[in-house]
Amino acid sequence: MLVSDKKNLPLASITVVEIKRPMRNDAAEGEEKDPIDQALTYLERVRDRQAKTSNGLLIPNSKDVPGFCYILCDLTSTMLKRCKNWDLTATADHMGYFGYNKNYSAFIEVISYNRLVQSAKERNKAFFDKPGLPTT
Repeated sequence: MLVSDKKNLPLASITVVEIKRPMRNDAAEGEEKDPIDQALTYLERVRDRQAKTSNGLLIPNSKDVPGFCYILCDLTSTMLKRCKNWDLTATADHMGYFGYNKNYSAFIEVISYNRLVQSAKERNKAFFDKPGLPTT
């Protein structure tokens, strides 16, 4: 899925979200099996005018547009190895990884499903507490 912060072209930034099947433990080197590589490859396709808008139009030259890649997955042993091989840094809670890849000019964040759910609960807790609704 490709997300833009606005509907008008040219793009101000490119955000790629790669969502993986829960408990997938087959991540390996190469675009076929590496979710990080898949996200970065799609970012390159957009930058190289090989991707289209939902209306079927080619996305104009986006070579110098900042890239943000988010990979949502479980942190299985093979995914941890991919994060290490891409030289990503573990978050303080060890429920995700992040880093900047200068070769792709892209910020990369790997987010575990558990962290996503936990963050959503924490972020929305006040909305549930005020009317006295349960948050579990």
